Amino acid sequence: MITARTLPFPMFRRSAGKGFGQLAAYAWRIMSTRHGLADLDERMLKDLGISRAQARFELARPIWKFMR
Repeated sequence: MITARTLPFPMFRRSAGKGFGQLAAYAWRIMSTRHGLADLDERMLKDLGISRAQARFELARPIWKFMR
């Protein structure tokens, strides 16, 4: 029997109670904010308190690391 614990992808295990629409909206919001982070210049990143290297690291993280 397939349960939330036996699903192969961690994003589905953590999000087992949510519907597909909620997951898709959450993923879309994550992707759009990450793309916004990529568009910031050095001054804006400094205002946020992060370096370009930290921003690149954040952009390289897989989407399922953000799913709850």
